[in-house]
Amino acid sequence: MSAAATSNVVLRQQRRLFLSALSVFCILAGGTLYRLKWNAEFTVAVFLIAIFSLPCALFRRPDQSAGQLEPINPLRQRIPLPLWSFAACVILSEIRMQTVEGAQNTLVYLSFVAVMAIAASWTSAGSPLLLLTWVRSAAVVMAVCYIFTVIVTGPGSDSFYLNSDRGYGEIAWVGVVAAVSLAKPSRFGYILPLLLLAACVLSLSRTVMAVCALLFLSVVTQRRERGERRKLLLLTAAMAGGAYFLLTRYQPLEDRFTHNDGQQVAGWEVGTSGRATMWRVTWESIKKSPWTGHGIGSAEHLMSRLAMDHPHNDYLRLWHDFGIIGLGLWVASILVLGRGAYRRWRAASNDADRAIHKAALLALVGLSLNVITSNLLVYISVMVPVAVIIGTSMGRANAEGVRLAPSSARGCGAPNDEVRKDLTEACVGAAMSE
Repeated sequence: MSAAATSNVVLRQQRRLFLSALSVFCILAGGTLYRLKWNAEFTVAVFLIAIFSLPCALFRRPDQSAGQLEPINPLRQRIPLPLWSFAACVILSEIRMQTVEGAQNTLVYLSFVAVMAIAASWTSAGSPLLLLTWVRSAAVVMAVCYIFTVIVTGPGSDSFYLNSDRGYGEIAWVGVVAAVSLAKPSRFGYILPLLLLAACVLSLSRTVMAVCALLFLSVVTQRRERGERRKLLLLTAAMAGGAYFLLTRYQPLEDRFTHNDGQQVAGWEVGTSGRATMWRVTWESIKKSPWTGHGIGSAEHLMSRLAMDHPHNDYLRLWHDFGIIGLGLWVASILVLGRGAYRRWRAASNDADRAIHKAALLALVGLSLNVITSNLLVYISVMVPVAVIIGTSMGRANAEGVRLAPSSARGCGAPNDEVRKDLTEACVGAAMSE
C-alpha cells in the first residue's frame, strides 16, 4: 500500500476512534463532570471542537494537496431541514435572550446537530461495530460498578461517579441501545442486555426502567424472521409478569411508583416526585405565549421560583422556550430521523450496518420517551453519544452502493485512483477484522 493510502487509513481510524472515545467518556464520566462542576467547561469544549470540525465535514476543500483526508460518503443521509431550522431557532432565541441558562442549552442543542453531521461524514466501514462495542463495554463497566454500589448502600443509591440519586439511569439506557443492537439471536445474546436492564431496575429510575424494558424487547427483532413475532410475544408476557411481581413485591420500587407525593390519576395513587407541580406551573406559563415561547433558558428561570433547576419534561421545556414552532421543528426532526433509520435498518445487507441502524432507531425512541419526565436534551453527556450513534447510521446510508468520489466531489479532499483502490481494500479488511 502506498504511503498516501496508509495515511488515509490511519486518519480514517483516528476519526472514528475519536468519536467512539468521546462517546465512551460521556458515558463513564458524565456524572462526575456534574459533581465536580466541570460540565460547563466540557460543554464549551465539545461545542468548539464540533463547530471547528463541521466546515471540513460538510464542505469541499479546493486544495487538492489536502488529499490525506478521506472523502465523505456522497450517498449518506443529510441532516434533515427541520433540524437545521431548529438550530437556527435556537441561535435566534439566544441572541434575543442572552442568559447564562440559555447559553448552556444553546451549546448543547447546537453540539447535538454538529456532532451528528460530523459523525455522518467521518463514518467508515468499521465505525458501526467499533462504536457500539465500545459503548456497550462502557455501559457494562458502569452496570457492574452500580450493582456493587447497590449491594453496599441499597437500591436507588448514588455512586462515586454519578451526580445524584438515580442519576445512573440518565445515561445507562444508551448502553442498553448498543447492547440490544449487538445481541445475537441466541440464549446467550440476552446476557448483557439483561445485566444492564437489571442495573436500571435497581436504580429505581421509573421512566428509564420502562424505556429499557421496551428496548430490551427488541433483542428478538434482529433478522426479521417468521419466528420473531412468537418470541416477542413470549418475551413481552414474561416481562409483564416480572414487572407486576416487582411492583407488588419489591417495596422500594412500589414506593417509587406510588407513595411519594400523593398524586391521583383516575383514582389511582401515582408518585410524580413533585413533577406534577412543575408541569402545572410550566403549562400555565406556556399559555401566555404558546406560539413563539418565552425564549431559551426561560423554563429554568421559571423553575427557580420553585427551587428547582428544570421542568423535568423536555417537551414542555421546548414549548415554553421556543413555542409551538420550535417544538414542532424538534418533533419533525425526530420523525424524519426515525423514518430514515428504520428504512436503513430494513434495507441493510450486513450485520454491522443492521446493528448501527437499529441502534439509531432505538436511540431516537429511547430519547423521545425519556424526555417525557427528564431533562436529557440539555445534558451534553447524553446528547453526544446519541448524536454519534445517529450520525454513524446516517453515514452508512446506501453504503452498499457507495463509490468513492472523484476529486471534484464534496468532502475534505479526494484521493487518486490508486489510493481509492487501496482505501477500499483497507476498509473491507478493517470491517472483516472487527
